Amino acid sequence: MSIAMRATLRQLKVFKQVTLTMNYTKASQQLGLTQPAVSIQLKQLESNLDLSLFEKVGKKLFLTPAGEALNDFCDEIFARFDSMDMTLSALKGSLEGDFSLAAVSSAKYFTPHLLGAFHKRYPKVNLGLDIVNREQMIQRLQENKDELVIMGLVPESMSLTCHPFVDNPIVIVASPNHVLAGKKNIKLAALSQHPFIFREKGSGTRKALEDFLQSHQLTLQPNMVLGSSETIKQAVMADLGISALSRHSVTLELATKCLVELDIEAFPLLKSWYLVHHEGKHLSPIAQAFISFALSSEENVAGLCNRFLERHFVEKHESH
Repeated sequence: MSIAMRATLRQLKVFKQVTLTMNYTKASQQLGLTQPAVSIQLKQLESNLDLSLFEKVGKKLFLTPAGEALNDFCDEIFARFDSMDMTLSALKGSLEGDFSLAAVSSAKYFTPHLLGAFHKRYPKVNLGLDIVNREQMIQRLQENKDELVIMGLVPESMSLTCHPFVDNPIVIVASPNHVLAGKKNIKLAALSQHPFIFREKGSGTRKALEDFLQSHQLTLQPNMVLGSSETIKQAVMADLGISALSRHSVTLELATKCLVELDIEAFPLLKSWYLVHHEGKHLSPIAQAFISFALSSEENVAGLCNRFLERHFVEKHESH
């Protein structure tokens, strides 16, 4: 009998719960077992495998190399069990199970609407959403933490499959009191004459802007560097400078005239939002259904994601 076959599914579930808490007492509470029962299950597992899975240093519990390897195996096997449940439910004519999506921060303004429409179509699917910055997203991709992610600038260093599903226009915004507000056909070179606020290094929006400026041989010295779109919006409203942001992230501020979009030559930069996963990744039926949903012309996902943008531009047009 192989080493892996000596472990029971129950023992693996107990082992996995302990790795999540690294604490026998907390794991036993989560599992509804006594602490001695958890200890017995782990001792039997280590005995069956003839390997030590945990080691204690001081009062802290750590995984041994064998424990690390088994933990990775547990992630795979339990993911396959979840996928099997989804596949069987799909064969019965319904789609049910847990589905978690990760999105970069600039996509948080439309992603909940996308998930809401998906949930109406598949009401038995339990949805989760994690919002992170681009640097954290790249780390999550490297660790293969998510089945699907939404991002605007896909790293070229990894083997990834990318599905563009909606436009991501990057615009230049300013305070309504800014000297450029209301002017038409502003030359690109004029940007260098005004304080400019940048996102932090690693931001997809910043990278897209820097690549564009480099292609036009224009250099902008950041007046400020801020770590989120929300902070930048407040700084621009305070007339501390102008900035480049995804139009999705400033829809409310444009509609309420807290910010204005400047009419700059060659803007907006027309980028895309992508659904991204590792090449060759075994996608669950729910993840496959979500990709099909996002790419379907019948679902009008672009209209769903852009409906607030469209409302703003209809109002803007009518006001003129």
